[in-house]
Amino acid sequence: MSYDLTQKLNLINDNNYDDDITANIEPNHFIAVTANVMTPGGTEREMTVQIMELDGLPGGEVHTNSGLFVRQEGENSVKAILLDTNGQEVDSNVTNYS
Repeated sequence: MSYDLTQKLNLINDNNYDDDITANIEPNHFIAVTANVMTPGGTEREMTVQIMELDGLPGGEVHTNSGLFVRQEGENSVKAILLDTNGQEVDSNVTNYS
């Protein structure tokens, strides 16, 4: 299956951002951000996005949002990592701040 993971970084104000994340998934599933970390001294933030099960959902293109976070000094990009229901990485995407 092609998950086509994408993300869009949104500048809220100053150094405050959120991230709209989209993936194509099977019916009866949704996605949620389960981790949002900046490695100390690093230049890339990592967001873990987990596929979770829930009966009755149509699947297809689904969206989630990271919630507000502060861009750290020296931070250049955000890497979204999509995990399947077993915690295995199935897709990733790196987006640079503009």
